[in-house]
Amino acid sequence: MKKSFPLFLVFSLFVYGSVQAQTKRALIVAIGNYDFAKTKWSQINVDNDILLIQEALAKQNFPSQNITVLKHEAATRDGIEKALDKLAQSSGAGDVVVIHFSSHGQQLEDDGDDEMDKLDEAIVPYDAVYNSNPVEFQKYAPGYFRDDKFGEKVTAIRNNLGSKGDLLVLLDACHSGTGTRGPGTAVVRGSKAPMVSSKFDGKNAPAKDEAGVFKEGTKLKLKSDAATYVVLSGAQAQELNYETIDENRKAVGSLSYAFSKALSTLEGTTSYRSLFASIESIMREKSPKQKPVLEGDGTDRELFGGKYIKQKAYFTVMPAKSNKDVIEINGGTVSGVTVGSVVSFYPAGTVDPSDKQPLQKGTVTTVRNFSSSVKLSKPDLELFKKSPWAFVTELSYGNKKIKLKVNNSIPGAAAQVQTAFKDFQLVELNSNGGLYLDTSGSADAWIYKYANSGISFGTETFSLSDTATMKETLKRFDRFQYLQNLKFNEQGLSAKVEIVFLDDNKNVDYTKLASRTKLTGLELKEGDEVFLKITNTGDKKFFINVVDVQPDGKINPVLPNKNLKDKDGYPAPVRAEDCTVNKGDSLLLKNLSIKIWPPYGEETLKVFLSGEKLDLEDILTDDANDGQSRGAGGVLNNMAKIFKNSKVNGSGTRGTETKVNTAQNGTIFSVGFNIVPAN
Repeated sequence: MKKSFPLFLVFSLFVYGSVQAQTKRALIVAIGNYDFAKTKWSQINVDNDILLIQEALAKQNFPSQNITVLKHEAATRDGIEKALDKLAQSSGAGDVVVIHFSSHGQQLEDDGDDEMDKLDEAIVPYDAVYNSNPVEFQKYAPGYFRDDKFGEKVTAIRNNLGSKGDLLVLLDACHSGTGTRGPGTAVVRGSKAPMVSSKFDGKNAPAKDEAGVFKEGTKLKLKSDAATYVVLSGAQAQELNYETIDENRKAVGSLSYAFSKALSTLEGTTSYRSLFASIESIMREKSPKQKPVLEGDGTDRELFGGKYIKQKAYFTVMPAKSNKDVIEINGGTVSGVTVGSVVSFYPAGTVDPSDKQPLQKGTVTTVRNFSSSVKLSKPDLELFKKSPWAFVTELSYGNKKIKLKVNNSIPGAAAQVQTAFKDFQLVELNSNGGLYLDTSGSADAWIYKYANSGISFGTETFSLSDTATMKETLKRFDRFQYLQNLKFNEQGLSAKVEIVFLDDNKNVDYTKLASRTKLTGLELKEGDEVFLKITNTGDKKFFINVVDVQPDGKINPVLPNKNLKDKDGYPAPVRAEDCTVNKGDSLLLKNLSIKIWPPYGEETLKVFLSGEKLDLEDILTDDANDGQSRGAGGVLNNMAKIFKNSKVNGSGTRGTETKVNTAQNGTIFSVGFNIVPAN
């Protein structure tokens, strides 16, 4: 099979890494208003994807006049080809180019004998007609934009960009012909059976195509000095790609959302693989049933040829939308701003606000994807005229309720659940809930599932009369989501955390690591023994804590770990003081062996970096013993406080401390991997 490229939502980006000036260009192809009567393709939500991508690119200094949007009826097969040809013609050496596709996706009988599963992946243009009749395959197949054809267009662009250029492609569509939707109402971007001819023979084809989606073109020769490429897809070739809901309750493509959010929060030395890891973490919470895919030959190059623009730790004021009571700032959910957070305003040019008196303070009342409204603590007619900088000085995580949907096919179930939770503030019954309470085999056995995917949370079942188990599982689910969503950065405090194998000489076994690195990320097997390698990529010394968050919500300390033993059974603890990494240093923990066991599924290592000594193990294992997490004067370390407050009490709340002081917040991020059976 030829080299592959995912064909779900394509987002192509070229980057130039030398001192020569770059020209940044983008092509956004978004098709949502399909004419179902003519094409049999349903409408999907892509307009919000366009806004997300445009805003994300604008923050990376893509000029608005260089961002071309081809949408709806203009995005015919012919229109798409011409737009890509024009993009290739206008692209020069070292330019940065972005191509983005939001649309339906479809599988077609392979026309080039280069697919393991004998099916090509294709984008569904506005004028493509779906017809499953094999006799009419040749009539309708030419209307689709196949991966092979797209590969030819990409080759032309790569040739023009040259060796100094980078290509990033993202696809927010799916190409699966099988699969079932969960009990929720999420829209699927492509869910029809493959279109094949009457001669199609798929008997010996594998059920799962793990070779990717995009195919490099063969008709146009790739030059020896062509640009590398990277492709990010929202799902594998055989998977469905679900839409998700952003914080404003708007339907968006899951990859479009994750990409825009990840691009706004990256820190340290940033590669395309780092970007993918962040996207993977966001999508694990937003769309748990699908796995994003990373492909290409430039995955470990610096993002945008090293010209990635890190998002500032401050936000600017939007004077035209501000007044004496409410200030509008240009930071929103994709930058980590939350409702209830405290924003402090300082003179423009302020580098470190922690020891300075603010001009004003306010509380965030409304958050959109890229902007927020801040209610001032007292009216100030002159503040917005001064063009101050806004810093989030207290980040709020709040006490969000779990919206629970109950299987209403069982008479009286909803009423019984309502009674069980009448004094439990953590949950509210909602027909559009993100968590689904469903039966599991019988009317007396119930289990919680993710509403948009049908995947179970945990394995334990319970009766509706067992309110204790119902509440404890919900408390675990809430803490699981709280910790999954925790992410922020302290400037200069960043790390690369790798899960590695060691050979017999205790050196990193890169061959084995490569064999377990799939298109969807790292895949570990039951019984594997792995280790952690930590590299300081920032400019500050840090203490590191690592916490394991299992797919069933159970949480375990990894680092520090005072209960470790060596191979002879003698104590070999790794204490908080051992978990420090200086600027530019790496730490390979050869004595910290991590054995991989079920539950199977997506697992997360939550990484906490702190400028001061930190020990979350005490909080995990004994809430009363948190002495190691206290700083001068016995005050609980800010990072430890965040973790401690993730616990939900018996009444279903986290208590009163829901804001985090960001003046010394540290850095929190996730490292994900997938656990599968040994065979």
